[in-house]
Amino acid sequence: MSKVSVLVVDDASFIRDLVKNCLRNYFPGIRIEDAVNGRKAQALLTREPFDLVLCDWEMPEMSGLELLTWCREQDRLKALPFIMVTSRGDKENVIQAIQAGVSDFVSKPFTNEQLLTKVKKAFTKAGLLKAV
Repeated sequence: MSKVSVLVVDDASFIRDLVKNCLRNYFPGIRIEDAVNGRKAQALLTREPFDLVLCDWEMPEMSGLELLTWCREQDRLKALPFIMVTSRGDKENVIQAIQAGVSDFVSKPFTNEQLLTKVKKAFTKAGLLKAV
């Protein structure tokens, strides 16, 4: 079986590093790629298969919401687990993301435990928890 693959998308390098380190410590066999914005993530998603996307909301060039909307329009990515990692937790933004098809949210700032809980939930729902 191939490794479980995660795409981490955030314009802040320290957040990408924080997320990647947390995932690698808990899931040592995981494959992680990262992108600095939605446009770069879109290019990676076009070329490679991923099992989960962890994505910031506010980024230059293409926002997390725009990336999510694009993913849901692609047949191959319609059901891809997509977790929004954001400080935008107000009701209006949550509703907007739910309507676009987000799988879950992680609010910034977050702890490793909060992040891992959401990732494990997504992996369980996708039948991938035993693979990591």
